[in-house]
Amino acid sequence: MRSAIRTGMTLTVISLLFLAFNLVWVNNLPDIRWDFSQHKIHTLSPQARQLLASLEEPLDLYYFNSRHDPRKSQALKRYGERVGDLLEEFEKAARGRINLHVIDPGPYSEEAYKAGLFGLDDTHGFLGLIGVRAGQAAQRIDAFSLDDEPMLEYEISHLIYTLGHTAPPVIGVLTGLALNDSGGLLLAKMHQHFTLESLAANIPQVPESIGTLMVVHPRALPERTLYAIEQFVLRGGKLMIFLDPLSESVSDAAPANPMLDGLLAAWGVQMPADKLLVDNLYASSASPGAGKPTVFHPARLSLPRQAMTADDVSAWKLDTVIVSSSGALSRIRKSRTLLTPLLQSSTQSALLDAARFASTTALDSLIEQPSAVGQRQVIAARLGGPAYSAFPDGVDGQSAGLQKAADIQVVVVADTDLLMDSVISSAANSNVTFILNTLDNLAAPDVLASIRPRATASQSPNPLSDVREAAAQAYAQKAGELERRLERTEHEWQRLKPPDTGFGTQAVNTNAQLQALNKERLRLPMELQALKVEAYASVHKVELTLKLLLISAVPLLLCLIAWMVSLYNRRRRSAVTAIQL
Repeated sequence: MRSAIRTGMTLTVISLLFLAFNLVWVNNLPDIRWDFSQHKIHTLSPQARQLLASLEEPLDLYYFNSRHDPRKSQALKRYGERVGDLLEEFEKAARGRINLHVIDPGPYSEEAYKAGLFGLDDTHGFLGLIGVRAGQAAQRIDAFSLDDEPMLEYEISHLIYTLGHTAPPVIGVLTGLALNDSGGLLLAKMHQHFTLESLAANIPQVPESIGTLMVVHPRALPERTLYAIEQFVLRGGKLMIFLDPLSESVSDAAPANPMLDGLLAAWGVQMPADKLLVDNLYASSASPGAGKPTVFHPARLSLPRQAMTADDVSAWKLDTVIVSSSGALSRIRKSRTLLTPLLQSSTQSALLDAARFASTTALDSLIEQPSAVGQRQVIAARLGGPAYSAFPDGVDGQSAGLQKAADIQVVVVADTDLLMDSVISSAANSNVTFILNTLDNLAAPDVLASIRPRATASQSPNPLSDVREAAAQAYAQKAGELERRLERTEHEWQRLKPPDTGFGTQAVNTNAQLQALNKERLRLPMELQALKVEAYASVHKVELTLKLLLISAVPLLLCLIAWMVSLYNRRRRSAVTAIQL
């Protein structure tokens, strides 16, 4: 009896102590979290913490996440939780300077009305952020995207920094082209985000008030201007420069300034001035001129996400970038400068002589040239590291200036046509976004610009990626001629087809040539589909094998465990029987 009472009292005391611990002491325990992810994606970087430490006034963040919206996929719901966790890390690291409000707006609720009023995207349910600071205009992130998950920390940090710095960055523009005439779409967007200062083509020095410079087509600039650009970079200025072996907006093909090659060499990079980049995998259609039919242009490249770097701010929210008649960049051997590719071609690319592009009638024949060299070419790159002066003795009229720099910040793009209205308006692309991203990142202070994208689990190497890429290249190599024939057939059919009056019924055209073209329009897509099935057969076979292995792994493991247990029981029974006998 006493033992039962003693046991009951012990259990009662333990229960009371447990309740007291949870009600009183647990709230005083430190909030400790461990980040076991490979790339520490749940932990703020030192740069982000430094940015938060610089906040002078408090701000409010309103995170709208429709967690139960049926339009959201499971992956997007999990990502919403990941965004919320990271926002809590920002609030905690800000030490009272950030007030986070998490809102789950229901359908037709007041919160949903406010989110829509602030311009948040409701396509897949709300998943956006609004930043508010006293006396400043509110800032927003329309919707967090899974594709931009590596940029999540930078995206939130960018919004926080913008809330405290509303003045647009100053960008100097120095161009050897008539950019106001041919690049009006780009300049209009740049005026919305930056304060632009146009510089004369023969300036002796870049003004001290400019910290970021955009240079277009420097081959047309005089030597003294190249010297001014160099000195600007050596003294710590940030530069985005657009080169081009053959600019389609320039009628004359003047030879490149030899000092330009020397300037690039001093930065550790080179671009052949007489070579153009062609790519059978990324090539797209283009019109040689007004009123002329579109042709398959091997140098008009439509670069998908796979051609862009995944760990640089320049690729933020990009889908497709179109370049035309671009060159290729490469790092000079023994150079100490670090070259980080931003845009690259596929392995089905090659460099051809620029002189062969003088006549647009030769485009189809250029496609037939072998281009599978197995090496990706760099179209745009970020340069960093030590550099020296290409003008050690100065230039005429100016004495020698700075001779070297420990770390330069330059972005080089081997194309100027991606800036032009003719390319930007030719098809859906992210050319303007690519330029705005890069300039904004260059103009940002070091504490923000140094926040680098984080690799995620979805970016881990995929054993199927090489097989899929090989299949895509095999398909592109075999299907190129059929696609060009289909495009020519479609154009010829459109030319011969009688116009539709839009009134009453239409008589069937019995023109023999038109009927033959119709047959081609039906036959060629079928052949393309057959080629695709053939090219991807190996991929489907590997995928099926992996699926079978993954599906059968658990049943096989259970069967093995059951067999081992059965074998153990059989031996045990045998041993017991032997003892009894």
